[in-house]
Amino acid sequence: MGRWGAVQLPVRLGRARGLRTRVFNTTPTFADFELLAVGLLLVAAIVAIGARHLHLPYTVALVVAGLLFSFTRFVDVSLSRELIFLVFLPPLVFEAGINTDLTELRRRWSEVTVLTIGGTLVTAAVVVAAVSLLTGLPFRYAVLLGTILAPTDPVSVLATMKEHRVSGGLRTLLESESIFNDALGVVLFGIALSVAFGAEAGHQGWASGLVDFVRQTTVGLGVGAAGGLVVHRLMRAIDDHLVEITLSVSLAFGTFLVSDRLGGSGIVAVVVAGLLITNYGPHRTMSASSRRLMLDVWSVLAFLLNSALFLLIGMQFHPSRFTDPTTIGVTLVAAVAVLVGRALSIYGLFVPFRRLARTPRAPFTWMHVLFWGGLRGSIPVALALGLPTAQRDLAGVDAVAVVFGVVMLSLLIQGLTFAPLLSRFGFTS
Repeated sequence: MGRWGAVQLPVRLGRARGLRTRVFNTTPTFADFELLAVGLLLVAAIVAIGARHLHLPYTVALVVAGLLFSFTRFVDVSLSRELIFLVFLPPLVFEAGINTDLTELRRRWSEVTVLTIGGTLVTAAVVVAAVSLLTGLPFRYAVLLGTILAPTDPVSVLATMKEHRVSGGLRTLLESESIFNDALGVVLFGIALSVAFGAEAGHQGWASGLVDFVRQTTVGLGVGAAGGLVVHRLMRAIDDHLVEITLSVSLAFGTFLVSDRLGGSGIVAVVVAGLLITNYGPHRTMSASSRRLMLDVWSVLAFLLNSALFLLIGMQFHPSRFTDPTTIGVTLVAAVAVLVGRALSIYGLFVPFRRLARTPRAPFTWMHVLFWGGLRGSIPVALALGLPTAQRDLAGVDAVAVVFGVVMLSLLIQGLTFAPLLSRFGFTS
């Protein structure tokens, strides 16, 4: 079954008698799930209308709406690592890939590499140091939290860039970093598990982790390139926009699953396949009308999935988790440390490097957007939910609660202030 296993029905419906109560005390059926999905989409549409009138970021409004639902406990959401990686991420990342300018990515590949590797490692180190020194949490557990929170999140970043219509090299840097640091984040997570709970738990060490990172990235690149080229050949043989869109959907989910089965990074595979389809396939195999239709279909699909995911993240956040002062303290320290680590990554690492890079130097005003735009979201949530139940208690601290707390603060604080920042530096029209 690959690394993820089976995806179970992710929700339970019930009233406020407890998190596990169900409607009519029965196991939810697919009809119940369908009803919930329709309800979520209706809520998303209403939130979108309200956010537009109130001039609020749509993604932040969705998270707040989900948070309000979590207080009612009418719906118990069992958001899982498998659901995020297998259902939400492939189409969302693919949609980003088909809208990415490959020429701009080639020009700035060295800068993307520095942000992806250097930024992730620096942020992880700062979180580990702050949490272990300021909260007294054992170092091995601080390593685990640091690696979970280090990667920026592709879903949050992509949604923010699209919502505020950021384009060009700045968008390429932020989106590419958030996409390609997934492989590194997952590998660091495996290493951190061995540090926190011992190698006997079946997790990898530093040396094998480095090899695994190279392997995941290489396999992901290979599967994505092969899948993109195969679909390109198929598109050359037809002139039917319905079939072409069907092929693109198969490509998005297929490359993720094949790469995962082969031990590679599914997200890297999906984005490479999307880049090939947009920058190579459509110009030679699809008519202009078919290409526009494909982009429109994927734009609608991405909107629906983004809406559902941000609502579910908010609904998964149970305030009852934050009754322990130690957990609250670790959450606040980790949230501040993430921002400090991000600042050191951008101003201390990326700014000096940009002076040496052969690519056109990124304007210094970009640095402020790169710093504040490094949102945390679905990737840290997925990694935290991937922890076995017995390994979520870190010396009395709820690891899942800490991660959700940091993610909520990131989405709410940075999400609400990102638009004014863009306006301040002239990135919005």
